[in-house]
Amino acid sequence: MATLIPKLTLTSSDALIDALNFTVTDSLAVLGAIVQKSVVTSTTSAVVLAASAYTTSYVFLHNKSAAAAEIITIEKADGGDEYMYLGAGEFAFFPWSSTVDLFADSASGNPVLEIMLFQAAA
Repeated sequence: MATLIPKLTLTSSDALIDALNFTVTDSLAVLGAIVQKSVVTSTTSAVVLAASAYTTSYVFLHNKSAAAAEIITIEKADGGDEYMYLGAGEFAFFPWSSTVDLFADSASGNPVLEIMLFQAAA
């Protein structure tokens, strides 16, 4: 068993509105596989995480592109429900039930999607 300790700190340095300043830390059990891979996306939607291959997991996604136009869309089916957009340099960390496949595509270019998956159960 491994333990994953994510920590998110959000602060604001805006002198006029400095209301955002909090930190969240958690301890998550990782009892199964840990997967790290990079996927080159395209304008054709493709499965990046197949639900049948994993159990409940924690997922980290990172758009490695520096080009503002290279936005990656994460969706549950080819052209289906869109979960999120990741702009250049943006990332997401979230729990995934692995009940639906996760697809990715890009409206422009071929940005690289970095993926790390930590299975919560074996």
